[in-house]
This record gives sequence, structure tokens and C-alpha cells, in this order.
Amino acid sequence: MLEGFWVVEVRVTTKARENKVLCLEDGILRVRVTEAPERGKANDAVIELLANFLSLPKNDVTLIAGEASRRKKVLLPRAVKPLLFERFPQMASPTLGKKG
Repeated sequence: MLEGFWVVEVRVTTKARENKVLCLEDGILRVRVTEAPERGKANDAVIELLANFLSLPKNDVTLIAGEASRRKKVLLPRAVKPLLFERFPQMASPTLGKKG
């Protein structure tokens, strides 16, 4: 994996009432998006949601796996780790955020 980046697993619920980052559950960041999983709309919504949540440009949030799945892997700059740990303290678990 690229230095300076890390992988976060994300579980997506589509067609929700609102776009929201919910919680960390079983080592997976759970999010809801209003878009339907059609033609990449939900994937784009996830990227935009995470970028806004982490105060990042959208091009710093990269979907690397799970394009057609509810479970996705997203590549984020390593610099956002402290922010995620602050918002979700349980995220500091040894199984999350490993390189690879």
C-alpha cells in the first residue's frame, strides 16, 4: 500500500433518509447514503460523505474495493487517523487501519 495512506472498511446502507456516518461496529465504519446503488451513484455519495466528514477533498478518498457491494474498502490519507480516533475511540483497535 502507498505510504501515507491507510485502508478503512466501510459498510453502506443505501436509499436512507439522510447521508450520515453512523458508528464503528465490529471494525467497520457504518454509513448511510440517500442514493440508490445504481450506476455508481451510491459510491459517489459515500466518497462525498466521507470527504465532508473528514474535511478532505473528494480526490483524497478513494474506493479501492467493493464497488458493487455494501462492504467497501476506502483508501484515506493517514493524517485523518487522529480525527477518526477522536470521533470513534474504538477505531483504535489493532484490526482496523492496518496497511494492506
